[in-house]
Amino acid sequence: MAADLVFTNAKIATVNAGDEFVAAVAISGERFLAAGSDAEIRQHVDRQTRVVDLGGRTVIPGIIDSHNHIVQGGTLLAGVMLFDARDLDELRELVAMRVAESRPGAWVEGGGWIESQFAEYRMPTRHDLDPVSGANPVILDRLFGASVVNSKALELAGIDRNTPDPVQGTIDRDPRTGEPTGVLRNGAQALVKAIIAARPAAGRLERLRHLIDLACREYLRWGITSIIDPGVPPVLMQAYQQMRDAGRLPLRLNAMPVWHGLYAALMEQANLGGKPQALGTRTGFGDDWLRLGALKMAIDGGLGSRTALTNQPFKDGSTSHIPLRLDVARLDEYFGLGMECDWSIGIHCCGDKAQDLACGAFARALEATGRRPARHSIIHGYLPTPRALEVMAKYDIGVSVQPGFIWVEGDIYFDVVEQERLDHFKPLVTYLSHGIKVAANSDMASAHYNPFLGMYAAVARRTSQGRSMGEAERLRDRNQMIRLFTANGAWLSGEEDRKGTIEPGKLADLAVLSDDLFSVPEETIRDVRVDMTVVGGKIAHHGAV
Repeated sequence: MAADLVFTNAKIATVNAGDEFVAAVAISGERFLAAGSDAEIRQHVDRQTRVVDLGGRTVIPGIIDSHNHIVQGGTLLAGVMLFDARDLDELRELVAMRVAESRPGAWVEGGGWIESQFAEYRMPTRHDLDPVSGANPVILDRLFGASVVNSKALELAGIDRNTPDPVQGTIDRDPRTGEPTGVLRNGAQALVKAIIAARPAAGRLERLRHLIDLACREYLRWGITSIIDPGVPPVLMQAYQQMRDAGRLPLRLNAMPVWHGLYAALMEQANLGGKPQALGTRTGFGDDWLRLGALKMAIDGGLGSRTALTNQPFKDGSTSHIPLRLDVARLDEYFGLGMECDWSIGIHCCGDKAQDLACGAFARALEATGRRPARHSIIHGYLPTPRALEVMAKYDIGVSVQPGFIWVEGDIYFDVVEQERLDHFKPLVTYLSHGIKVAANSDMASAHYNPFLGMYAAVARRTSQGRSMGEAERLRDRNQMIRLFTANGAWLSGEEDRKGTIEPGKLADLAVLSDDLFSVPEETIRDVRVDMTVVGGKIAHHGAV
């Protein structure tokens, strides 16, 4: 059978069961036709076949970012992205540039910062933003747990020295004057975000479609061909469906409907998910471009913000006061209901106590319902206890991890917990040694979407300031490293039979790399780039090839 597209003279990592490498691959329509030697693949070439000589480049399956908040990513790309800002002067410069491009009075949104990345090692305040923002309200989200806003945003939200702290939130105040500093933590973020959400609804879907397109086309430049978007509310699902119907989705999407506990700032009473039986469908509904995934839930917050629900106090002796984003006494009810309706469940658990609670509820619900063939998962799973590992292995519960957190925000963790605990933070080797399926991803916008940064962190376990987070949990097998970002992501969404590896019959998604990811020095893994991305047999990004 003749192929439509053939790649030859390459080092192709199939990521199949034997981790085989081949030199060439043939594509027919949207699927891989054959993979093998150059001579074997030449049998599928005729006059209509496009043949691309890759000049020895390395090829991997299309990357599956199995936890990526697409609209948040698009918002940063359209606004102020601060991942690489080295100090507060750079932050101010980036804000000033965006303000200059915006109409007066328009909201300027952004994020991707944490205080440990700045030379000043402190949070920005409204006093940093006011001189460069003029009449434009500004909000910049921290990686997790807080936002900083300027004085105009505080004014629009009606926040002043007399405004009480909201439930489960804090308005930071100047200790001398009592005036708000502009830093809003957890539930207090909603005071400003509610004002943004209340903007005229006209054009809302159009804006969502724009942000989706902006983010997805950027992701294609990094070899990302599939995304699992966790916590999708109805209006975003509508935007995805409109783009799918119009053939405008640039890459494949697995959407996890929002359920209990997702929005820490809004708390349980603002749950948007409703009851799963009312949706009239279940996990797996859809096609190869847009599919429903697991229900997204959340228990606690994060480590850097000291809002993770942990068994032990933090380093300073404190414990979390905002861990519960849902009523944990009802976990069994929620899990049982979801499973009875044939939904998989993915639940955010950063602290070990939160993970223990979730694993206990999983075990009881699975025993009660017998719904075993599913793709349940713990999301984040920072510090699993032996009991959690035992339950996850027994019931085939996966874990969705973000190695990039080590690089992006790992430095601040040393202020929060002891080194010996950090040595087993996001313990990839431990999870794998227990037979637990691990899917690695970015969690954009809580970390940069660059997948090679995540791969580097999985291998090196070093922060951006060079601090080690434990030798024992370093991944030393690069085939295994790639599998976490490809085949295992397909397993997490229940699509391992159709994507995630380069094998005949599977969807023809792949990435051609600038360097050999399997032999470059460890420190340069994060510098690898993508020369070409193919989705469904079509070239979606064309760089240096």
